[in-house]
Amino acid sequence: MKDLFSVKGKVIILTGGSGFLGSQFKRHLTSCGAKVVVFDNQTQNPVDITNPENVKKAVDKTLKAYKHIDGMVNVAAINAVPGSETSKNFWKPYEKYPLELWKKELDVNLTAAHIITQAVTPVMMKQKSGSIVFLASDLAVIAPNNSIYQKGNYKDIAYVTSKTGLLGLMRSWASYLGKYNIRVNAAVPGGMYNGQAKDFVKKNSALNMLGRMAKKDEYNGIIQFLLSDASSYMTGASLIIDGGRTAW
Repeated sequence: MKDLFSVKGKVIILTGGSGFLGSQFKRHLTSCGAKVVVFDNQTQNPVDITNPENVKKAVDKTLKAYKHIDGMVNVAAINAVPGSETSKNFWKPYEKYPLELWKKELDVNLTAAHIITQAVTPVMMKQKSGSIVFLASDLAVIAPNNSIYQKGNYKDIAYVTSKTGLLGLMRSWASYLGKYNIRVNAAVPGGMYNGQAKDFVKKNSALNMLGRMAKKDEYNGIIQFLLSDASSYMTGASLIIDGGRTAW
């Protein structure tokens, strides 16, 4: 059973590896013996995941260094923080939502996931193996409950739309790549505690059956499962881990 969940020696590309969730996944997978290559704009060798040429060069560099690519986890996304002055435009009423933000978010959250998949899959197709994971959100399968936010704030509609789009992207790639023994799945998490205001945490926690937000590192096992042989017969699936919120 231990070997079944092993990712030791696997070369895994991770987008958004410097972010809140991405850094957790990087640390965990590395501790399990995986070789994690981060693609984002915060690393020493930044990768613009919205630029196909930039991504292709990064994939070629990874392949040259490691000779194979076994997994890809797409985590990179713009996700506005509630109550932040710098992100106030993301929380506007939907009829006033800035079009430039809409385009930017879909570019980073959805289009970039397609770009990197296009770059990685030729390698995996040649290998006849690989596992691709898209990080979606519980808001990909349900509507946001805006009552948990400050009055006059509405959950970023571009975020919800882009995460919903990821599920369609995942299923399409899964259908296309199945004959190459490449699996494509989505992890669909709920909210994770990250020092949010007490009132928000209380309201958010009340929305799910466990009565709490996810704890730090609580999604690491899900990502490992989807990358490992433990999920070898799983593709085209959305694995929901949200404390039961979407089951209510």
